[in-house]
Amino acid sequence: MADLKIKGAPGAISAPPKEFWEEELEVNIQAGWDDLHNVEKKRAWVGRLTGRQIEVLRRALCLSDLGSVRKNKSSLEDCDDEELHPYVMVTLFAKFKSKVAVFSLGQDVLSDEMLEICKIKEDEYDKIALLFAIYLRNYLDLLLVFYFDKIHKSGFARMKLTGTHKAPAHPFGDFLKTGTVKAILAEYDKKKNDGRTCKLGNVAPYDKRLFVFIRRAERPEHIIHDGGIVYGHKIEWITLDFEATAKRVNISSESVDVPVEIANLLASKYFGSPCEYENDRDITYAKQLEVYLEELRKGAAANMTFVELVIANSPLKGAPKVKITDPASNSIGGAVTEFEKAFGGVLKKIDRVESIKVLFKKKRVSLIFEQQETAPNEFVVRYSDHRLNALERRVFEGEMTEQHGISILSTEKRFKNQ
Repeated sequence: MADLKIKGAPGAISAPPKEFWEEELEVNIQAGWDDLHNVEKKRAWVGRLTGRQIEVLRRALCLSDLGSVRKNKSSLEDCDDEELHPYVMVTLFAKFKSKVAVFSLGQDVLSDEMLEICKIKEDEYDKIALLFAIYLRNYLDLLLVFYFDKIHKSGFARMKLTGTHKAPAHPFGDFLKTGTVKAILAEYDKKKNDGRTCKLGNVAPYDKRLFVFIRRAERPEHIIHDGGIVYGHKIEWITLDFEATAKRVNISSESVDVPVEIANLLASKYFGSPCEYENDRDITYAKQLEVYLEELRKGAAANMTFVELVIANSPLKGAPKVKITDPASNSIGGAVTEFEKAFGGVLKKIDRVESIKVLFKKKRVSLIFEQQETAPNEFVVRYSDHRLNALERRVFEGEMTEQHGISILSTEKRFKNQ
């Protein structure tokens, strides 16, 4: 992820302000102080640290190596709370963060020596140790983890620009300047007029694409705080993943209409004419799916195990829906064969196959076959891309296309407000 940058981010030379933790990373700063509230809590926090984490902290705080993890932990317990607090905050920030997001950035920005300290075994690292080291190098890099985490953990609706639009002389990446995007978001808020505002998180190039991260209030929500109820809105993070030409965009969000409306406005401003994105669709023919399902049944689909089949309008009396599944993720190929012996072939009647699941990279991935109303022999195949991280999605989509001739899209879809 060498090209994913925080715009205007200098090398960090001092501890982050409160706003960095709470506004940018969404971590409660008081929760960090709570872990250092008294000697017992402080000792408990230090006690939970691994040897790798202790070693990074020892170097960060310029402490002498006392020869053992136990002795170095005792040395840390003697440190001032002010010194330890940022690292307590890092441990809180680490919760629920994708390992691949942390590992990718760590391998990109840290020295070989520091990576070796954080390594557990080949291609496996101590996540919190890496985050300590990333913080020590430049705390602003934690923002990269925050944003990159969203790319790996969310499904993305795949959308394409309708009609034809002449590309301006300047690249889309040059158009997406922070000031320009902020102004367009302000224009959108004024037009939407729903009392909610967009805050630009970052505009970041990554893997020859352009990512725009936007925070916005979504639906009303309330929480209990100090014995009372505080009313507000649930935070929504919108990620717009643009192709470099802006002809396509992938969208991750909670809301259905807002993100595509924002994408439409950004594209309209860039091309200088009204633009709209629509949900993408790639056609796969029934015969292709028959061949693929047969390969799965026989166990001949490399890197994929057939673990679930859902049949709508089954050949059983009353035509109920039937699910053949193995919770342990073993192949159901043999079971499907026996079912077909008893009730006739079902894998050749693609219109009856509602969905399947395959085991890929140790994860159960759903594939749904959407039959086209105007062409019964044509299907759009969608898959649960949120089950895979961004790197795994690329591999999975590539194998489906190259090995089986099937183009797949996310199950996610977005629609503008009519």
